[in-house]
Amino acid sequence: MAKCKKNPSLRTYALALAIQACFVAMPLAIAGQAHANVDTQQTNIRALSDKGVYWYERFRFDLAAQSFNKILLIEPTNASALRWQGLIDIARGDVQAANIWLGKLQLVHGNTRFSIELQQTITLASDKRQQFAELRYLADSEQIPPNLPQRLQQLLPQPPLGEAAVQIYRLMNRTAEGRAYARRQVAELAKQYPDDRRYKTLLAELGGVAGNTLAQSPASGSARPTRRPNNVAGTNAAPVKQAEPAIPEVQAQATPVLSDFEQGQQLADQAQKQIDQGNKNEAARLLQNAVDLNPGYPWFRYDLASLLDDQGDTGSKLAAQRIMDEGLALEKGQEMRFAAALLAARQNRNEEAVALINAVPRENWTEGMTALEKRVQYGQYLDGLRAQERNGQFNALASSIGAAPKWRAEPEVQALEQGLQRKRQVRLRMSYENAIIDGDEGVSRIDSDEIPLQLDLPLDFERTLFLRADTLNANSGRVNPATASNFAKLGTTLPTDPAIANNRLDQNYKGHVVGLGVQTEQYRVDVGTTVGDYPVNDWVGGVQWSTNVGAGSLRLELARRMVNGSVLSTTGAIDPLTGETWGGARRNGISAVYYQAFDSTLDFVGIARANLITGKNIPDNTEYNLQGIVGKTVFQRPGHEVEIGASLFLWSFEKNLRFYTFGQGGYYSPQAFGSLTFPITWTGTMNGWSWQAQARVGASESREDDTALYPLNPELAAAAAAQGNPTLQTGGPGGGTSTGLRLALERQVLKNFVVGGYFEIDRSEGYNPDRLQLYAKYSFGDFFELSVPPEGVTPYSRF
Repeated sequence: MAKCKKNPSLRTYALALAIQACFVAMPLAIAGQAHANVDTQQTNIRALSDKGVYWYERFRFDLAAQSFNKILLIEPTNASALRWQGLIDIARGDVQAANIWLGKLQLVHGNTRFSIELQQTITLASDKRQQFAELRYLADSEQIPPNLPQRLQQLLPQPPLGEAAVQIYRLMNRTAEGRAYARRQVAELAKQYPDDRRYKTLLAELGGVAGNTLAQSPASGSARPTRRPNNVAGTNAAPVKQAEPAIPEVQAQATPVLSDFEQGQQLADQAQKQIDQGNKNEAARLLQNAVDLNPGYPWFRYDLASLLDDQGDTGSKLAAQRIMDEGLALEKGQEMRFAAALLAARQNRNEEAVALINAVPRENWTEGMTALEKRVQYGQYLDGLRAQERNGQFNALASSIGAAPKWRAEPEVQALEQGLQRKRQVRLRMSYENAIIDGDEGVSRIDSDEIPLQLDLPLDFERTLFLRADTLNANSGRVNPATASNFAKLGTTLPTDPAIANNRLDQNYKGHVVGLGVQTEQYRVDVGTTVGDYPVNDWVGGVQWSTNVGAGSLRLELARRMVNGSVLSTTGAIDPLTGETWGGARRNGISAVYYQAFDSTLDFVGIARANLITGKNIPDNTEYNLQGIVGKTVFQRPGHEVEIGASLFLWSFEKNLRFYTFGQGGYYSPQAFGSLTFPITWTGTMNGWSWQAQARVGASESREDDTALYPLNPELAAAAAAQGNPTLQTGGPGGGTSTGLRLALERQVLKNFVVGGYFEIDRSEGYNPDRLQLYAKYSFGDFFELSVPPEGVTPYSRF
């Protein structure tokens, strides 16, 4: 009986211990369940975020926004999702909505990296929109300014993050200095934020790590297709077999057997890793397997097609197109059409891209389709504008911009419009030039000072009226009787003739060369004259016209120009004995200049001229010359180019009129001349400077006929003979080696003010000219571009 009483007590004690153990274990169990729930929640958030980025990169901003909205339902203060919602609104062109998301971010989280990224992207799309557009335009130009990286760094008050970093560092990649800086910055970002795959792919694009085929996020305010879209991460999606599959909802529990779609997602993720490591062939194989498992799913196809398209060769691009065409043959749903249209747009098959999405009823269009249509239309419109710009049709360009106000706020259009307005700015160019050619004092020597002055007055966006008012002081010096030879070098008789007035021995003249003209990028028309105390004043002018011929360009000119080389040929001279004037030679003829670039490193220039040379009291003379120049770039990097060349020059005149007696022309005029010259040229630009240095060596052969010293006046010839002076100058062969050096430098002092100068010397047998010019160029607007190579102010006497 006692035993019977003991057993219930033991059972009661055991029950009490069990109940107590349950109470002790309950908090632990609840905590464990809560921890599991948190893990599941974070897994769902990560999967939703991956899905949102996936659709964002495919311009499905509606689906991307849905994913990030779901994150915010789970976790209303999720900083990354708030940031992405703002970026989506910027991609849609709604900066005001993006600012609301930024306000929420800053209110809850303060100035985190997500807030900074969104703030910077908003700044590039609003306050710095125009400035950023200008830099993008310059980055796409043929001559990228060397200070582009510095100007990009100055856009934002602190180093860029996220989308801003992608946009800015991509542009920095256009210069060697910028590429190196961008690599360092992006490598640090990738190290600091390893979960943000944008930095890894951007680093690969910059060549900083393995791989060079990368993702490109949509540019702010535009819808540009990505080069290599990222794939959706996660393996817990349900199978998709429908005609228009969509990314399924993530489930908390993984299914033990993966569907074809889930396997495809895994393969796509693996492919992305292979791309990041530079293994593009392996990536293509993995994506092809994903397509084989899901032949009707458009986005695996698009990933594979994009990878192939990025290779750049014709075969790969055709293969990319074939992959999407095969998908359309299997499935003509909305998503397949959109994916195929994205590929068509990135391959510049714009009409085909629009046709693909137009097959979808407009009421079913997604925001991505609308954005694609807008991008294609804008791209076609922009291509038309740039074609007008290339062809010099600036009035038509202005009309086209004004006729489409809906595009006027776009950065590229604003940049073009700003360039147009700069064509309406009044500009002033002036210089001082000194030229010296050795020779006999008062006869063949020349020491001239010129002050060219040109005022450009735009008439519209294409035509510019230019006014020329050049000062020209042509000095030969004073004929020295003590060094005169036994026949008259200048004029009609010996300088020791007692009938010569003393002041007539000076051959120095001052005056101006004035003119006006109208020019466009296609033609130039001008007319002018010499005025002042020149012995011979006469008119000059010409018509010049340029056009494209096949792969090259041709410039034709019909003109009357001054003949430089001596005071006699340029301004005329006065006979010391009689006071009669002669000289002032003018070339009247036609010229053609043909240019063709065979590739980026090899080009050719061909020149042909035919002239009739006339002047006062000198015989008419005919002149012909041909020249061929080949240039080969042997070294090139941003801001520097070294070119070697070869120039063959053939020249012929009917008469030899290079002497200075009365009736001679005073200009070199061989009956046969040939030279071969080899120049080496270094052209560069850096930090607001541009320069060019050229050294050249050559060799020439020539022949001159005998020439009468008084070709138009037999009486003078008879008088000279009576005094025992020669009346004939004997010709003969000539030639030899030649060398030359030219140094030019230009500096952008202000945005609208440029200064520069050059020095040039030639050394050959009997011809040793030196020339020095200092110049300034000023715009009465906001801009005067730096010339590369430096470009001085050509005197009107040498037009």
